[in-house]
Amino acid sequence: MRIVGETLKPGCEFEFCAPPDRQAAASFVAIAADEAIVTRRAADLFGLPDDTPVIANWHGERRTDAYLLTVGELKAKAHLAAAAA
Repeated sequence: MRIVGETLKPGCEFEFCAPPDRQAAASFVAIAADEAIVTRRAADLFGLPDDTPVIANWHGERRTDAYLLTVGELKAKAHLAAAAA
């Protein structure tokens, strides 16, 4: 599935502001084979295949920004955030 949007930011720019197992004020949308999975905890998506696309709606400077990444990228960023804490 192709996901496009003029305001989607690349996943490399996404950073966690809260632990991935906590409920965030913003949401994560994973696009699986035949369903969209919406959650406010990134860790809820970690059981999905690493190549599953995710739109992370996260806090921007003046609004919520949308980032396009995969579950694998999200898990890697969660690991880095945990290591830095």
